[in-house]
Amino acid sequence: MSAVADRPQVKYPFEFDGRWVLRYHVPYTVRHEGLPHRIVATVFAQPSVHGRIQVSCEGRPPVEYDGLTAGDTVEITGDTWRVAEVDYRTRVVLERATDADEEETSVHAGE
Repeated sequence: MSAVADRPQVKYPFEFDGRWVLRYHVPYTVRHEGLPHRIVATVFAQPSVHGRIQVSCEGRPPVEYDGLTAGDTVEITGDTWRVAEVDYRTRVVLERATDADEEETSVHAGE
């Protein structure tokens, strides 16, 4: 067996301790249902600091979450994440959402 085959495959290789830091304009690739999905975060200053996450997959319409601030929830490749931080021109920090997070607040794609 090769060393690559011995390593467990993880869906979010960039997640650490339940947090995923999406760097400004750095594309991340996540495999879901056998297909690569590209995730890109952008952060804006006007009218106030907020983020946008775009999720795209070849052959499917892209999903965009706009106006993100701390506390919002988003769905990425079937999993729910809560926005923990939005730092202007730096990053959007996501945390694994709990059921309580999902009931309190959410942002729908395209808003």
